[in-house]
Amino acid sequence: MTKNGTDSHSKGVTCEHCGEIVPPLEIEVLGHTRWVQPICKCEADIQKAELEVYKNAQREREVRELFAISELGDRFEESNFDNFDSRPGAEKAEKIARYYAESFDEFGLESILLWGVPGNGKSHLAAAVHNQLRKKGKVVVFVSMPDLLKKIKNTFNKGNNESEEQILKALNICDLLIIDDIGAEKTSDWVQEIVFLIIDNRYRRNKPIMATSNLEPKELAGQLGKRSYDRILEVSQPIENKATSYRREVAKKRLSKFDHLINK
Repeated sequence: MTKNGTDSHSKGVTCEHCGEIVPPLEIEVLGHTRWVQPICKCEADIQKAELEVYKNAQREREVRELFAISELGDRFEESNFDNFDSRPGAEKAEKIARYYAESFDEFGLESILLWGVPGNGKSHLAAAVHNQLRKKGKVVVFVSMPDLLKKIKNTFNKGNNESEEQILKALNICDLLIIDDIGAEKTSDWVQEIVFLIIDNRYRRNKPIMATSNLEPKELAGQLGKRSYDRILEVSQPIENKATSYRREVAKKRLSKFDHLINK
């Protein structure tokens, strides 16, 4: 009997998870034969999964501590694919966004760029991707580009507890970065440099970026700069949400309630 309690005559141990008998393993250590008792593959898989959950939880905490960055707001906290108002023209965008969320691990660096007129449900679909992946244990950041740039600028103020480096780190370590309303920011050399830095850092780490925009893809080149535009097109599939503005439809319905008064 060796110190680890296993010898060549041991029949092994029975795995408590699957019931299989795991035989001992003979190894050579410094010229001496030793018998060790390995664990069952299913137990190793369980331990690996538990470690992954632990690592994700640590990464999630680090992102939250560095920057309160997932700012869905009350409007999108409950957004999912089931409560998405699928109107004519949005079918393809909904189908692809749903498939992306369901098969996220298969895509690697690849992602999607949802574009279309304002108010037609792009942000809802992006929020649905965010919420579904969060439930799967993924670390996902959802932020609008104008808000993100504003927060980075605020780090220049004295007394601010956050730094540009901390914010960029939070953006780098998440599993998926969702940038809502990209292209809506007021452009400048500084803006284009920051946008490229964010996109390029993710690109070099083989981490995806999902984006929504009210602009056509060809219009983003002038807004973001050619380098950022080329990076986004390299890793993203542009998908047009062809639905009309839901917000305008709601506004028309709201105004129609007053028609009988206006037309008197």
